[in-house]
Amino acid sequence: MTAGRPAGRRSVTIRVIALLMAGWWLTGCSAYAYFSPEELPTPQSVRTGWMLNVEVPTAVNLPLASRVTVNGIESGVVSEIVPATGHTVIRLLLDDAQPVSAEATLELKQDTLLGDTYVAITNPPNPSRTALPTGGTLPESQVERPVQIEQLMVSLSNFLGSGDLMQLGNTFSTVNNQFPQDPAEVRKIQAILTDTVNTWADSTGDITSILRNVTALTEKLKSMKGTLEFTLSQGGVDQFRAMSDTTYLVVVLARLQRALGPAMPLVPVLTSLTQLVNNVAKPMLIPGWPDNDVSNAELFVDVLHDKLVPYFKNAPGLNIRSLAIEHNVSDREIAGQLANVFRMLGMTR
Repeated sequence: MTAGRPAGRRSVTIRVIALLMAGWWLTGCSAYAYFSPEELPTPQSVRTGWMLNVEVPTAVNLPLASRVTVNGIESGVVSEIVPATGHTVIRLLLDDAQPVSAEATLELKQDTLLGDTYVAITNPPNPSRTALPTGGTLPESQVERPVQIEQLMVSLSNFLGSGDLMQLGNTFSTVNNQFPQDPAEVRKIQAILTDTVNTWADSTGDITSILRNVTALTEKLKSMKGTLEFTLSQGGVDQFRAMSDTTYLVVVLARLQRALGPAMPLVPVLTSLTQLVNNVAKPMLIPGWPDNDVSNAELFVDVLHDKLVPYFKNAPGLNIRSLAIEHNVSDREIAGQLANVFRMLGMTR
C-alpha cells in the first residue's frame, strides 16, 4: 500500500486550481468583449518596412492587415485606418525595397464578388525618380473612387425587380419586328450588308488615304484659325462681299468689251453732242440756265419786243419800202418770229 498525499496539501492544490480557472474564465470573458479578428497574430502583423499615408474618400469595408499591392505585386499591409475631416487616412506598411512614386495612383479593389477589399497602387515608369519619403502622403486627388460591389448588387436587384428586364425584352422584340418576315428578304439584306463590309475591307487603303487627307485638312484649318475667324466675322463678310461685287462688275465690263469696242470712234461725236446740248439746247429750253432766272431766248424776245419792233414801227426817218402786218399779229409774235430768223442766220443761240 502506497503512501498517499496528505489530505491538507491535496485540498490546497484543488483550491489553487479552482481559483486559477475562475480567474482565467473572468479575464477571458472580459477580453472577449474587446476581441477582434484583427487582433490575432498573423505573419503580416510582424513585418517591417516604411509607412505611407493615403487620403481616401471612404474605406469601403477595408479591414486592417489587408494586403497592399504595387503594380500587382504584394508589397505591404494596411497598418491603421484613421478618420479625418472630409476623408479617411489609411496608413500602409510597405516593404523597404518597394518605392512609391509621388505620381502614383491608388484604388481600393475587390477581385471577386465575395473577395476581400485590398489596396492596389499603380506606379508610373521609373518610380524611384519621384519616390515618396517615409511618412509621405498620397493625396485624395490621386485616389480613384472605388467600385462598391454592394451598390452594384442593389442596382442589379432594382433592375430585375422593377420591370426594366421586361422593358429590355420588349425592346429586343421591337428590333426583331423591324426585320422582314420572309427569310429570303433577310438573306438579301444580309448579302448586301456583307458585300458592303467586304467593299470597305478591300478599300482600306483608300479609307486610310481619306482619313489622312482629313487629318491634314484639319491641321491646315487649325493653322489658319486667325484667318478663318476674320473671314467668318461680320467685317470679313462685308469685305468679301465688296470684293465679289467688284469682281462681278469686272466680268460685266469684260463681256461688254466686244460690243463697246466698235463704238469707240463715236466718242468725239458724243462729246460734241454733249457740248451742243449743254451750250445750246439747255440755255434755250431751261429757264435760268445756268444762273439767270430768265432764258437767253426770252431776253432776246424782250429786246426785239421792247426796242427794235417799236423803233421800226414808229421811226419816220427810216426808208422802209414795205412793211405790212396782217391779221393783227401781236408784237410778241413778231418778236418771236424775228428771233427764229436771227437764230437760223446764226446771229444768236
